[in-house]
Amino acid sequence: MHPYRNNYRLLLPIVCACVTIISVLTGCRTDRWHREQGMIWNTVWHATYEGEESYISACMDSLEAVGASLSVFDEKSLVSRMNSGTDSIADRHFSDVYVISKYVNVLSGGMFDPTVSPLVEAWGFGKNRAPEADSTIIASRLAAVGIHKTRLEGSILHKDNPDITFNFSAIAKGYGVDKAAEALASKGVGNLMFEIGGEVVCRGKNPDGSDWRILIETPDEEFLLATFGTDKMPEFSTPLIVTLSDEALATSGNYRNYHKDSGRTFGHTISPLTGYPVESDLLSASVIAPTCVLADALATACMGMGSEKGMEMLDKEGVAGAFILNTGKLVMNDNMRRHLHEEKTE
Repeated sequence: MHPYRNNYRLLLPIVCACVTIISVLTGCRTDRWHREQGMIWNTVWHATYEGEESYISACMDSLEAVGASLSVFDEKSLVSRMNSGTDSIADRHFSDVYVISKYVNVLSGGMFDPTVSPLVEAWGFGKNRAPEADSTIIASRLAAVGIHKTRLEGSILHKDNPDITFNFSAIAKGYGVDKAAEALASKGVGNLMFEIGGEVVCRGKNPDGSDWRILIETPDEEFLLATFGTDKMPEFSTPLIVTLSDEALATSGNYRNYHKDSGRTFGHTISPLTGYPVESDLLSASVIAPTCVLADALATACMGMGSEKGMEMLDKEGVAGAFILNTGKLVMNDNMRRHLHEEKTE
């Protein structure tokens, strides 16, 4: 049995998205189309592609290599060795996510930062952790936060502060999706969909010969009740259905990971600039971009930036964005409107 059938716990997703694949195996040529699914990184993956069934093994091999590089839950992974100071030589996976992280860090004015884990942990997010944040702890941990305090010279990582650590969990799923799609493409597959935990890449056409159709779901009722109570629940219109071809979609939201403190709900978006939870007007941010790792990073950044600055960043980058505000209102830019699926009637 190939290991992709097993349940891996390599990367605990800090950001959880939820999408539904609308397109199914209908129409002709189904003998060349395959659907596969399984568990990896504590979440579910799905693949639909036109090609040989055996090609899925290449995807799983690629994801295993990503986990061996980027899993903070594997003490033998490269990022764990980087964090402990026993290794400073980056491989291509570390280098790829490091470069995109620095890029989005600058775009977002510092709000996206994969070195923020010490602050996130101080606020009680992470496995078996309780909140311990106070002003002294926050000030101390801020000294070891900031990707701008690091640099790659060739493949050698340098840190201004040796206590700086990296956790790429906010974009590792998106990066993994890209790598899995690339593995299928290397086999000559032109029509495919690969998704991990809601982060999705679509290439070419779906089995019925049209663009892929993806439904973006709204926050769940548990979070909405905890946030708004029974009297002020926001009302959502029909969830978005978007069309994708040779593009990627990622969604970030606070609504899957949050705490309540003295009756107040706060999410897991911690500012790497202040060290405190961000007062954002967003429940979720969905981004369509050329690659899933970029979409993932931009969506995560938007959650900390808020709707106004976040949409300005997306417009400047020329990518599609849709936000659900904490009032229940849905806002999107023109690029996202061009991706909306409209049912055709006779």
